[in-house]
Amino acid sequence: MTASHFKPFLTALVPLALIFANPAFAEDDSPADAGKLRSFEPSYFTQYAPRTALDMLGRIPGFQLKSGNTERGLGQGGANVLINGQQITGKGNDAFSQVGRINAGNVVRIDIVDGASLDIPGLSGQIANIISKTTGVSGTWEWKPEWRTDLKANTLRGTIAVSGETGDLSYSAELENDSSRRGHWGPETQTNGQGELLRTLQEKADASGDNPGATINLTWKPAEDRVGHLNLEYNQFNFNRKLVSKIEPGTDTDFTGENLFSFAEDEWNAKIDGDYEFPLMDGKLKLIGYYRTERSPTYARFKHFALNGDLESHTEYHQIADEGEAIGRAEYSWSPSDGRDWQVATEGAYNVLSIGATFFDFFDGTEDYSASLVEEYRSETTLTHTRQLSPKWDLQLSAGGEYSQISQGPKSREFIRPKGFVSATYKPKDDFSIRGKIERDVGQLNFFDFISSVSLEDNLDTAGNSDLIPSQSWAGVLEFDRQFKDGHSISTTFYGSLISDLVDRIPLRDETGAIIGDAVGNIDNAHRYGVDINSTIKGDAFGLKGVELEAELNLRNSSVEDPLGGFDRRLNGDLKSYWNLNFRHDIPDTDWAYGIFADQFRDAPVYRLTTRNQFTFDGPFVFAFVEHKDIMGLKIRATLMNLLDASDDFERIIYDDSRDVGNIELVESHSREFDLFFRLNVSGTF
Repeated sequence: MTASHFKPFLTALVPLALIFANPAFAEDDSPADAGKLRSFEPSYFTQYAPRTALDMLGRIPGFQLKSGNTERGLGQGGANVLINGQQITGKGNDAFSQVGRINAGNVVRIDIVDGASLDIPGLSGQIANIISKTTGVSGTWEWKPEWRTDLKANTLRGTIAVSGETGDLSYSAELENDSSRRGHWGPETQTNGQGELLRTLQEKADASGDNPGATINLTWKPAEDRVGHLNLEYNQFNFNRKLVSKIEPGTDTDFTGENLFSFAEDEWNAKIDGDYEFPLMDGKLKLIGYYRTERSPTYARFKHFALNGDLESHTEYHQIADEGEAIGRAEYSWSPSDGRDWQVATEGAYNVLSIGATFFDFFDGTEDYSASLVEEYRSETTLTHTRQLSPKWDLQLSAGGEYSQISQGPKSREFIRPKGFVSATYKPKDDFSIRGKIERDVGQLNFFDFISSVSLEDNLDTAGNSDLIPSQSWAGVLEFDRQFKDGHSISTTFYGSLISDLVDRIPLRDETGAIIGDAVGNIDNAHRYGVDINSTIKGDAFGLKGVELEAELNLRNSSVEDPLGGFDRRLNGDLKSYWNLNFRHDIPDTDWAYGIFADQFRDAPVYRLTTRNQFTFDGPFVFAFVEHKDIMGLKIRATLMNLLDASDDFERIIYDDSRDVGNIELVESHSREFDLFFRLNVSGTF
């Protein structure tokens, strides 16, 4: 292992030293409820004038809201937020959406608790428990228009939510349109393997999307020990993208004119999920159901025009993808004594992807249709035990297994995989926590990787691979969290995983070993490790009242043997580094605030059979805002984005054969600017 492999850990030594040192900044010890780390009353958030509980979570030092599981199934854990002690049913960004519909005026307090102390398997780290009480009917709304250079103004982005209560039933509903208008432009140079400029393409890309949707959440609590939830959601996604490339010849004068690429998607999706928890024998039983369906027609078109305007090439690729997921889950929990909790859970899921696609070449009359169906039946059972070993130690153990059957056409395969984890928290002081977790994890496959596809924009074919198997990994996390007086905080998390059957890009071979295509497949072994540091500094302790500085640094390394070249490289497209700084000043005794934000990321390149792609965001990306919290009852923020003129940079190296034996045929390199743009946020309550 080279010295560079140790850089993430050497970088973490400074904040780690701060965690253990600086006793003068530590809060005084005080009695605390089991598992409770901190508690925030509404008065703490007054200076920020929050509109929703989501706004409030964003102002808690050292806490970051994490979304729930985005893979197939529900599984254990989920988002790191509870509402009145109840886990949020759903997946992905459901937690963000539901918390965003809670009016800040209905929040009684927010407790930050330790996940290992809860009788909720899979939750670890800091968990936010939002204690809220609905009184009457109330609502929030926000309008978020945006103006960009050479693009139509995005004035349709916004949301409105209402919540209330009647008898044993509380409800919330939301209408939202998450629209976007984006674009970038700039030259692309194309050179040969000797570095000679073949041509320059002056390119301009525009993309617009509208994502209107409606959501209803119902909570029924007929008794203190019985509660049910029902969530309904419907969304549309209408997206259009266009790329115009005007060709300026260099040494190659044979290829001139103009390229026009367009892509459109007209998706709709619907979701219903719910749960009901009630006492049973000496414990409680929770029944959960989830169903989601999606239909996504997409249309891609590529045309090449000669200098005189004649159409010389015209291809199209039409695809209709239908996706579905149905899940049933049951969790039975009981507590034989204080500090001892057990849960047995079982889950069954069905996932399906059906695709019909047609490739058209209007010049040679080709019309090629293909269809494929991928299905999976999956079940899992787990047994979890949570135990408080002492006032300072909490332990959670889980063991179980997963069975899945994946079929595509006549081919069907079955898998049985063990899974489980051990999670522990040590709290030597109320302001200091050490958390560790070791987990045996089973990855989930992307059904689209089973099916062949065509990219007209990049002129690439991706072969389907029906032999894909789920990856497995041993993952470990070690987190040090320290809270200081006056609101300062710092958290350092070390993480790593040993991966078997990594899902990455591979050359697809036939029975003789000959390469027949480029596909997503499995690589025997890989590993990944890194460190993530988060900190918050409050200015009050230094005489800077109302000042807050948040910072994050994530450094990661990974390694896998390239299946084509045999050399060690990072995982395709894996994160290499990310940092951000967020400064905010709420001016005392006024309704004004201002701030500035900056961030930057670096990703590893992506290797395919005949290409090597590297995307670089030439930043950092910086924006500054000014905010007034009460203009006729409205909160208004004006933000100027991209202050340092960041750009989207990309390089693709194309070989005339597979990378291991071929020579460089073409190098495409572009830098696309998107200029300053302006965003306005206007929000209110009713």
